[in-house]
Amino acid sequence: MRKIDYHTHTSFSDGRIDVSSWIRKAAEMGLEELAITDHYDPWDGHLSNRNATDTELLRHFDRIHECAAKSGITVYAGIETCTGMDGKLRLSKEVLSRSELTITSPHYVDSPLLPSQGEYFCDAYWERYKKLLLAQAEGDGEVLGHPEGYLPVPSFAPEDDTFGKRQEVRARIAERYLDEDFYLGLASALKKSGKAFELHGATGTPRTWVVRLLAGEGVRFSIGSDAHDYPLLGKNERAWKLWDDVHLEIISPRSHVYG
Repeated sequence: MRKIDYHTHTSFSDGRIDVSSWIRKAAEMGLEELAITDHYDPWDGHLSNRNATDTELLRHFDRIHECAAKSGITVYAGIETCTGMDGKLRLSKEVLSRSELTITSPHYVDSPLLPSQGEYFCDAYWERYKKLLLAQAEGDGEVLGHPEGYLPVPSFAPEDDTFGKRQEVRARIAERYLDEDFYLGLASALKKSGKAFELHGATGTPRTWVVRLLAGEGVRFSIGSDAHDYPLLGKNERAWKLWDDVHLEIISPRSHVYG
């Protein structure tokens, strides 16, 4: 078992820890490889850094590499972002050429069909979400991030607005809409693009039967905690258990395959 984490965030986006301290902590924990994949998406109104320039992002990449050189571990500078409904990245060529790992995650759905607060089972909205996932699976980037982990529910009811309750709601949505037929189609799209499917540490997703189905279809996987603070950094035990039980292919940003 290798000690890796290919999905983490720093204070450049919505993480709590600066780059230097984050890399130092990862080294102290014995991580061998780390990817810093801060959010960067000018179209996402929830991000505090959505107005960052390409120059600022490239300086962030340089800072990551400067700190990594002193750490003794391998650190990749990457991006987590959403795409349009066509699955294409909306970033400059220079930024993409410098990103060592690009995770496309369905953080939001471009749709006029936004359910009202607490309305969790809007068929039209989730059908559009599934179209986004299929487009991202076949589209740009190297990893499809947390398709079941942080489903983009437009607005939770007040009584459901805690992490545990939100995850319960998302699990119910996944159970209803993300079925076997959908995942067979997703597997085909992932195979066509060569993109990996993320085993998401923060939420323990996707469901085990989904992992088995995708693996049986020849899909490869990426492991990432999605840590924003120290407690979650490197917490990918479930992913490695699945790797061992199901004999998964785990890729790294340099296309090394484990298993």
